[in-house]
Amino acid sequence: MVLLGQEVYRDLKLLRSADVDTVQWTLSQVEIEYLDFQLTLERNIGADHADLATVRKDFDILYSRVGILNHGKLFESTREIKGFLRAVTNLQGFLDHSIAVMDGPDDVLQAALPDLLTQTDTLRPQVRSLFLQGLAHFAQQSDQQRARVFTTLTELALVSVTIFVALGVLFLYSLFANAQTQQRGRALARANAHMQTILSTTHEAVIVADAKGKVVDLNAAAETTFGYTLAVAKGQSIGNLIVPPEQQDAHRKGLARMMKTGEKKFVGKGRIRLEAIRADGARIPVEMALQSAKTEDGEVIIGFLRDISQQVDAETQLRAARDQALAGEKAKANFLAVMSHEIRTPLNGLLGNLTLVSQTRLNADQTTFVENMEISGRQLMHHVNSILDIAKFESGRTSVAQTSFHLGQFLQEIIDSQSGHAGRNQTTITWTWLGQGLNWIIADQAILEQILLNLVGNAIKFTRAGRISIEAEQIIPHDDDCNVELRIIDSGIGISEQDQVRIFEDFETCDSTYTRDSGGTGLGLGIARRMVQLLGGKIGVESTPGEGSVFWIRLPVTSITEPLNTGEDVTATATERPLSILVAEDIEISAFVARRLLEKDGHSVTIAKDGLSAVAKAKAQLFDVILMDISMPKMDGLQAVQAIRKAPSPYCDVPILAFSANVLPEETEHFRASGMDGFIGKPLQLPELRRALQAVLDNSLAISSTPAESMVNNTAEMAQNLLDPSEYDSFLGRFIAEGDALIEELAQEPLQVLGLDSIASKCHQIRSTASLFGAAEFASHLGDLERAAKRADAPTCLAELAKLPEIWAKTRKTLDPNCPPAPAAK
Repeated sequence: MVLLGQEVYRDLKLLRSADVDTVQWTLSQVEIEYLDFQLTLERNIGADHADLATVRKDFDILYSRVGILNHGKLFESTREIKGFLRAVTNLQGFLDHSIAVMDGPDDVLQAALPDLLTQTDTLRPQVRSLFLQGLAHFAQQSDQQRARVFTTLTELALVSVTIFVALGVLFLYSLFANAQTQQRGRALARANAHMQTILSTTHEAVIVADAKGKVVDLNAAAETTFGYTLAVAKGQSIGNLIVPPEQQDAHRKGLARMMKTGEKKFVGKGRIRLEAIRADGARIPVEMALQSAKTEDGEVIIGFLRDISQQVDAETQLRAARDQALAGEKAKANFLAVMSHEIRTPLNGLLGNLTLVSQTRLNADQTTFVENMEISGRQLMHHVNSILDIAKFESGRTSVAQTSFHLGQFLQEIIDSQSGHAGRNQTTITWTWLGQGLNWIIADQAILEQILLNLVGNAIKFTRAGRISIEAEQIIPHDDDCNVELRIIDSGIGISEQDQVRIFEDFETCDSTYTRDSGGTGLGLGIARRMVQLLGGKIGVESTPGEGSVFWIRLPVTSITEPLNTGEDVTATATERPLSILVAEDIEISAFVARRLLEKDGHSVTIAKDGLSAVAKAKAQLFDVILMDISMPKMDGLQAVQAIRKAPSPYCDVPILAFSANVLPEETEHFRASGMDGFIGKPLQLPELRRALQAVLDNSLAISSTPAESMVNNTAEMAQNLLDPSEYDSFLGRFIAEGDALIEELAQEPLQVLGLDSIASKCHQIRSTASLFGAAEFASHLGDLERAAKRADAPTCLAELAKLPEIWAKTRKTLDPNCPPAPAAK
C-alpha cells in the first residue's frame, strides 16, 4: 500500500514538473536559432560591410542549442529515435566542420558565407524533422505518464479493497486461533501431567538447574540415586551436592564461563562418563547427558544421570578377562619359543655329533644308520624352525624391509634352487609371465622368497613324476592395492574341497598317503598366510583331487625403473684431495681395514677405540670428516656426536658419518636426528666409502645402501686384497675362534647365564667382523639377535639363538673348507 502511494506521488510530481515545457521550448529554439543563423548568412552575402560578428554570435548560439540536444540528459530518450539521432548527428557534424571557418580570419569567413548558406539550406528539412520528432516523442511520453498514474490509482483502489477483505478474514481467523490456543493449552497441561508421571517413575535421575547452577527441580530417581529430597536440594548449588570436591573448582569455572560467554561445553554433546558423590559421601560412576531449555524464568539446564556402577564392574571384569587372555597368548608364545629352543639346543648337539661320527671310519650299515639319523634330525629341525617362525609372528616382531630387485631374476633363482629337489621326484619346474611382465619392483624380497619356497616346497612334496609351474601376471587392483598375482600350479594329488577351507590354519594337514609319507607339522601354509598378510596381500587355493592344485598370492608391489647401481660400482674414484679422517671404531679388525682402505686412497687416518677417545681427539684436532661407530665402550657413538656438537667452532661443525651395520630406515633416520650428517653401512664397500667422502667435499651427504644378502659376499675378496695373506689368515683364524667361542657361550642357557645386555654386546662385536669377512647371513642373524636383546624380547632371542649354530656351521665351512669342524655344543 505504501509503495503504491509513493508511486502515485512520484507520477503526479512528474506531471507537475516543467521538464516537458523546457524540452519543447528547447526544440523550438533550435529551429528558431537555425533560421536566424540562416537569415544572417543571407543578409551578409554580397554586403559591402558584412556583419561577421553577428554571424559568429548566431553560430555560437546555434552550436550551444545543438549541444544540449546531443548531450543533455533530458534528451537521452529522444536520441534513441533513429531519425532524431541522425538529424542531430548531421547538424552537429556541420557545426563541428564549420568551427575552423568561424574562428578564422574575417576574409576567409566572408568568402565561405555562400557555401555555409548552401549547407544550411540542405540541412533545413532535417532540422524541421528533428523538431517534429522530438515533439511527438515527448507528447507520447506525457500520454504514457498519465496512463501510468491512472493504472496506479486503480491498483491502489484494488489493494485497499483487498486489505479491507483481508482484515475481515484476519478477524475471523483470530477467533479460530484463540479457540485453538485454548485447546492446545489444555493438551499441554495433559502432556505436562504425563511428563511428570514419566519423570517420577523413570529409573534415570533427572535434575533441573538454572543458569547459575542452582537446583530447580529433580525427580524421584534423583532422590533415590543421590539421597537428597527436593525440599533439601532446591536452591542449592548442584556442584555442592553431587560434584566431588576435587572437581568443584573446574565446575565453578565452567559455570562462570557459560554465564560470561554462553559457551556450553557439554550441553547437547551426548553422554559423558564421570564420578559423582552421594549425600552419604559415597562415590558412584555415572553417565550424564545435558540439555538446555527456555522457560518463563530464563534458561535452565536439564541433567539426565544414570548410575552405572554395575556396568563399570562388568567392564572391569571384561578387561581382566581380556588381560588374562592376552597374558595366556603371550605365555603360549613364550612357551613355544622356550620349548623350541630347549628342543633345538640338544638337537644341534646331536646333529653336530652325528657329523663328527660321519667323519670317522664306518662300515656300510653304520653309514646308513648315521645318514638316516641325520635325515630324521633335520626333519625335526625343520619342524622346530616352523614353530619358531610362528612364535615370532605371535610376538609381533616381524617387520617388512622394502628393497628393489628384478622380479624375473628372482623367480628364476627360486626355480634354480628347487629344481634339484623336484628332480628327485621326477618332476619338472618352470616359470613364465602371462601378459606384459614387470622387471624391477620394490617389495620385501626375503619374505616373498620364504613364501614361494614354502609353496613350491609343498608342490614338490605332493607331485611325483609331474610338472610344476610358477605363473606371474599383472592384475588390475579392485578393493585393495594388489597388482601382481603369482600362481604355483602343480599336477599333484590335489586337495579336497573340505581340506581347502582349513589348510591355511596352523597344524592342519591333509589326510593322504603322501602327507603321511612326507611328514609335516601343518605349519608351512599358516606361516605363508601370515607373511602374505604382512605384505598387505591375499593368498588362496583352487584344487581338484587327482588333477592338481593352484596356490595363488596377490601382492601390492611398486614398479620402478632399473636402479643405476644394480651392480658393483666400479666407477667411484678417490676424492679430489686427501682428507684428514678420524675413525671411531672399537673392533680391531674393522678399524684396521678402515685404515687400510682410507690410506690406500691417500687419506690421513686417526683411530679412536671408544667414544670418549673420539670426543677428545675431535676437540683437539680439526678433521675433515669423522667416521663414528655407534656401539662402543665407555661412550656410544650417539653420545659422542652430541658431545662433539657442543664443542666450540669450528670443531663442532665437522661432518660426522654414522659407521654402523644398523641399516634399517628407522635406525638411519635416528642417526641423522642425533646429529649425524650421513651414514655408511658395514661392511665397508670401497665405492660407497669413496662416494661418501666425495659427498663431504661436495656438501651432499646421503644414506648408503644396505649390504648384500648372500651367505658370503664379495667383501671377503676386498679384505683379501687389502691384507697380506698372513694378516688375512690371522684375522680369519681369530674370527673363526671368536665365532666358535660365541656359539659355545650361547649354548649354555644364555638368557640366565649371560643376560640380554651381554648377548647384545657380544653379538655386536662378532657381527662387525662377520660383515668384514662377507658372512652376510651370519651377520644378519647376529643383528636380529642383537636388536631383540636390546628391546628385551626373550621369545625372539630364543628363536634366533636356536637358528644361529646351524648358520654358523655353514658360514664356517664356506669361509675355510679346510678348517676342522667346531666342537659340538654341549
